[in-house]
Amino acid sequence: MKFIAHRGYRDKKLKENSIEAFKKAIDSDFFSGFEFDIRECSNHKFVINHNAFVKDDLIKFKNSKYLINKYNLPTLEEVLKLETDKIFLIEIKDSHIDYKRFIKIINKHQNKNIYIMSFHNKVIEALKKYKIKAKLGVLNYILNSESDYDYDFICLLNSLTTKDLIKCYKEKNIEVIMYGIIDPDHDLFFKDVYYILDYPIKNKD
Repeated sequence: MKFIAHRGYRDKKLKENSIEAFKKAIDSDFFSGFEFDIRECSNHKFVINHNAFVKDDLIKFKNSKYLINKYNLPTLEEVLKLETDKIFLIEIKDSHIDYKRFIKIINKHQNKNIYIMSFHNKVIEALKKYKIKAKLGVLNYILNSESDYDYDFICLLNSLTTKDLIKCYKEKNIEVIMYGIIDPDHDLFFKDVYYILDYPIKNKD
C-alpha cells in the first residue's frame, strides 16, 4: 500500500500545510507524497490553507502579501519549487479560481508529479478543458459511482468504498486515492491504492 501525508508530515512540532511539514514528508521513506489545500487571495495569488478563514481574516478578501506577512502562509509557487519526484496532491478548496493564472503556475512545473483534485467538479472540468499538464481527479464522485468518470484518478471516502468499486476503476486505469478516518486494523486492505494519512503507521505489507 502507498501513503500520502495529509497536509504534510504531522507531528507535535510541525504545523500542518507548512513548508517544513512538506519537506519532512519528502524526506520520509513512509510517504509517497503529500496533500495540501490551496485558496485564492484577493490579488489572485494562491496560498496554502485548509480553512477559508485564518483567525478572523477571510482569505479571498485579503491579498497574499498580507497573509504571508501576518500568518506566514506558504504560496503554491513556493511549494512547487520543492525538489522531489514524490506526489504533490493539490486540493482546490474554492468553487471558482483564476484558471489561467493557476494553469500557468502548474505548467511551469510540469516536470513535477502533480495531482489536482477538488470537491467542485466544475473546477476540474475547467482544468481539463484548458489541458493543464497535471493529473486530475475529484473527491467522492457521485457518492462513489463508477459511471461516466473520465479523469486520471479518483479520491474516494474509505467508509463508502467497496472491493468491486476499486476493481472497476482499476480496470479503467484510473488511480484510486482513499481518504477519511482510517482505522489501520480494518481499513488498509486494498492493494495499489493510495491512502491519505495524518500520521505514519506501520505498513502492513
